[in-house]
Amino acid sequence: MTNNTEYQSIIEKLQLEPHPEGGYYRQIFGNDDSGKKDISTIYYMLTDSDISAFHRLHGVTEIWYYHAGKPLNIYVIDTDGNLTVHHLSPDGEMQVVIHPEQWFAAEIPSKTGFCLVGCAVAPAFSFENFELGRKETLLNQFPQHAELIERLA
Repeated sequence: MTNNTEYQSIIEKLQLEPHPEGGYYRQIFGNDDSGKKDISTIYYMLTDSDISAFHRLHGVTEIWYYHAGKPLNIYVIDTDGNLTVHHLSPDGEMQVVIHPEQWFAAEIPSKTGFCLVGCAVAPAFSFENFELGRKETLLNQFPQHAELIERLA
């Protein structure tokens, strides 16, 4: 079990800030004053019982890369309502691609420690392309995934 002091020091070292979907992040590359909007990258961390709440990106692809910590589950609901669970860890998948318009959320299944990932978005991330899922809307659209939506929206 990882202690709070360890992930607090990583949050401080990487200068991570709270993210609107849950967890902590810091942009590393992209969306700068150069006008180039090809790609953006962030560090992203979930701790203990943090979640990355269901959200989707319009018109952009996101790739998650495992860096350190506990295994992370990423739940992806495609546009047809099919659920895929990705296990991001050194013993599972080391990277996961999330396609545009797919709803996705993440959590540390053990509810202990932390998971540090990198995320790349192409074209570059913009909050204009970000949609945080509303529980009622998702439950109406995907009733077959009610338990997961109740927990992660």
